[in-house]
Amino acid sequence: MKKVLLLFLLLFLLPAAALAEVHYIADESQLPEGWTEKELLRLTSIDVQRSDAILVQCGGENMMIDGGSGQYYERLAEYFDAQEITGFKYLFNTHPDNDHLEGLTKIMNHRLTAEDGETDLGPKYTIGSFCTAVEKTYTKTKYHKAAVRAADKYGVPYQQVYHGDVLTLGGATINVMRCNESWGTNNRSACTQIVFGDSKVLMMGDCAAKAQRYLVKHCDPSLLACDVIKASHHGINFFVDEMLEAAQPEVVFVTNFRSHDSIKSGYRRYYDDKGKLYSGDGTVIMETDGTDWYIWQLPNWAKK
Repeated sequence: MKKVLLLFLLLFLLPAAALAEVHYIADESQLPEGWTEKELLRLTSIDVQRSDAILVQCGGENMMIDGGSGQYYERLAEYFDAQEITGFKYLFNTHPDNDHLEGLTKIMNHRLTAEDGETDLGPKYTIGSFCTAVEKTYTKTKYHKAAVRAADKYGVPYQQVYHGDVLTLGGATINVMRCNESWGTNNRSACTQIVFGDSKVLMMGDCAAKAQRYLVKHCDPSLLACDVIKASHHGINFFVDEMLEAAQPEVVFVTNFRSHDSIKSGYRRYYDDKGKLYSGDGTVIMETDGTDWYIWQLPNWAKK
């Protein structure tokens, strides 16, 4: 408990690093006039309960950072249809656990069929590449092997990413970071900092304390600074002091539902103070023009 209280105190004592201003709104109708005419970075943490499926959109290009557990794929497909999404520049997998990877495999496997339900009319989505920090021959999880089979079967380029790599999506820059120590699959998650204008997002995968300290030690501090941060490991792992000092986020979103018993009470109080954004309780949408953020939440999937 003393550790949690110390972290709370640290948050209030630290100078604010975020350059962008954050506005919470009820829905899209409250966006300012002319907002949708701007070039925007849009992040959507889709409601897939306790798993990760984050859609990133910028400059007419789409990217998925993880795809959630396979049992929730219908939710992804429905949201993509609503947004008229037909392709992705990247399918980016942070690490090969089922609650991050299965949905991406289903995206690659999704085929259009004729009225008979059997004739294959081709892929539902065009895909630029399947990205992961894991080598193609990695065999420790069946989920990675299934993703490789899908990529090979349908000609999706396999792109292994490394610590220090830089990707682009529209006008956004995506900096890739990764702990290279052999501390388990979660700690070796590929993390990303997404930069658009003055706005920054830090995606932590499932990195626990050791990996967070590793990143702080081996990364330029500017690569960890952010306005918005994804809680590591669905809110189960907290941020160590060093990570908070480097990141100084204004907003935390959690890929879990608030009542899940895996989130300790002290952590939940911190997340609530930082925006009460649990995408397992309803898809969370975050948009920025590079200066301001507008954030809102859709109704819970089960209650729609």
